[in-house]
Amino acid sequence: MTITFVKKTATPKTAPQDVIFLSRLSAAERRKVHRSAAAGELTRVYKGVYVSNEGGQAEVERRVRAQWVDIAGMLIPGGVVSHISAFRGQSQDHIWTVSHPSLVRKKLELPGLAFQLVEGPGPLPGDMPLSQSGLHWSSPARMLLENLGRKAPRRVGQEEVEKWLIERLNASGEKFLNELRDKAASLAEPLGMKEQLETLRSMIGEFLGTHEKGELKTTDGILVSKGKPVDRDRIERFDLLAGYLRGAALRRIEDGVPAGVARHNRAFIESYFSNYVEGTKFSIEEARDIVINNKVVTTRPKDSHDILGVYQLAVEAPYRHSPPVSGEEFLPALQEWHAKMLHARPEASPGNIKTQTNYAGTTQFVSPAQVRGTFEEGSRIAMSVPEGIARAVFYLFLVAEIHPFVDGNGRVSRLVMNAELSRTGLHRIIVPTLFHPQFVDCLRKLTRDNEPADFVRSLAKMARWCAQFDYSNLDEVIESLKKTNAMEESPTQFQLRNIDGTHTLAE
Repeated sequence: MTITFVKKTATPKTAPQDVIFLSRLSAAERRKVHRSAAAGELTRVYKGVYVSNEGGQAEVERRVRAQWVDIAGMLIPGGVVSHISAFRGQSQDHIWTVSHPSLVRKKLELPGLAFQLVEGPGPLPGDMPLSQSGLHWSSPARMLLENLGRKAPRRVGQEEVEKWLIERLNASGEKFLNELRDKAASLAEPLGMKEQLETLRSMIGEFLGTHEKGELKTTDGILVSKGKPVDRDRIERFDLLAGYLRGAALRRIEDGVPAGVARHNRAFIESYFSNYVEGTKFSIEEARDIVINNKVVTTRPKDSHDILGVYQLAVEAPYRHSPPVSGEEFLPALQEWHAKMLHARPEASPGNIKTQTNYAGTTQFVSPAQVRGTFEEGSRIAMSVPEGIARAVFYLFLVAEIHPFVDGNGRVSRLVMNAELSRTGLHRIIVPTLFHPQFVDCLRKLTRDNEPADFVRSLAKMARWCAQFDYSNLDEVIESLKKTNAMEESPTQFQLRNIDGTHTLAE
């Protein structure tokens, strides 16, 4: 670091952010520093280390923290940032843990900063130099060994190490863990950490399926070892929604639509809107010919079969009233639904889990490697939600948030929701075209901001709205839908109304 002295004055001038080390100065420059310190212009923060007093004590502490690498390199030459500091990538309450072979069991304290010294070798292969300070940073392999064992002030403990390994496995694959294990093996002896190496080997071995010794401690780790890693952020969001739904007062709207023609008509309306909002757009008269009169549009055969696929799942047993069983069986059942729904669209890989992470705008959905485990855990959370509309709402979000397929996720999510409603004798929910943008906004609010209230209210509102119609006569229900503006696309030009012309039902 360059210290600038102005020759016209008797005191050294230093930029406020600079730290002055006496060992780097000439004898004359040292005398100037001492005079400046005596005059109150500089503060001695450690033996041989000074900083500017400008700005007061808070600024002194800030400057010390800003220059911690240079300070540590001067005070602890040959030290290695290690243990919890290397793992977290930052100090803990402004305390850095540094390994050193001889300067041990000491705590060097400066204004706003401290270094806790622990016994350990100096730089080893893989440790990274921090600029030209003389200080190093523990390599990933060394850092993991240093942090294994019970959680302690200078060690994160095994559970945190497991989570770190899971993240790297999902991000970089098995090769990364194999290489990490080999590097750790070469460091265990100089570190004196052979026991920690065995623990790390067992953990990685379980993740890679090579052996099982029961070393894993976390739920995530055990799921990974079984080939079922989970998206922990999503599980937390599912827990949040489940907690909200357990306390929500949601009206039960009984299903008064009789079996037979009326039920088939409603299934058609459900399929029409569910496909339209996903981009499979027909006029309702064209869609009616496809479903009711079995007239596939010759110029759009795949789109026609999309309409038929959703309709069949909405009306046929067991799909219409039997949501997938929670746990391991949930995803295979969902894959069966998807295969049936999109059987005429091979480019959508019907029945198969996505192989690449998918997005909606800036929202990134669950990675392919985490789909199975996240469904297994998430569907079990569903069982803690009251059955009926609350659990139906949860099911829709579970599928939509994981987004397991290349295409058709929205349609499948609504079918699973409605299967739960039909199972419990409640009216199925249809999201009409005009309301869909508002529904998506509410869904996005839960996904991005963890706020479930609007999402739940939007579906409860649609449950009430759908129950107004008499589905026994298809001509009449189509005419009623047109009067409510349900088929319009612009929320700025139209407002969804009830059959009697009033605005949509009050909450």
